[in-house]
Amino acid sequence: MHNELKTSRVEALCDGIFAIAMTLLIAGFNDMLNWPKSLNETELRSLIFQMLPDLAYYVQSFIILGAFWIEHHHQFHYIKHTNLTLLLISLLAFMFVALVPFSTLIVGDYGHTRIAAILFEANLLCAGLFFYIHWVYAANKPGMTDRALDIKTIKFYNRKNLVIPIVSVIAIVTSLVNPQVGSSIYFTVPIIIVLQRVG
Repeated sequence: MHNELKTSRVEALCDGIFAIAMTLLIAGFNDMLNWPKSLNETELRSLIFQMLPDLAYYVQSFIILGAFWIEHHHQFHYIKHTNLTLLLISLLAFMFVALVPFSTLIVGDYGHTRIAAILFEANLLCAGLFFYIHWVYAANKPGMTDRALDIKTIKFYNRKNLVIPIVSVIAIVTSLVNPQVGSSIYFTVPIIIVLQRVG
């Protein structure tokens, strides 16, 4: 029985899940719909200021989801076939991606607590680990990737796919002491990725 499958369906599912997850991040701003229409400038400024933590987590999560989507796109530049195992790994990764709007909403409202920060960071850790496992499995499965894929490229993407899991572990440990500092560590992810590209 031929176990290799085309990748177009999983790529289409990936794009749909990321589009929905990235759009749902804005749900954290639903409270704005209940703001009184009669607010003066001082009152409006005060309410907007209160929303700044939510905005910071929105930007942070959007950047992280964007990084995941880009890495998934890079993976499938080399992955030419899939199988049941790789599909299951993809589904597990997507499950945690779809959970990001929920954990972002929780940490946006309760970012001063350890449990909220660690929930958010554990969510990203799990998503990152499954994206890493996805790449390692495919890159080492004979016949699944482009013949042009060499060991140097495999190791490069191994490192890239470990960025978010490593940052997540650091963030979780930091959040045990200071939750707000722990979650803010994710702003380093784009810088690390750019530096890896330059390197």
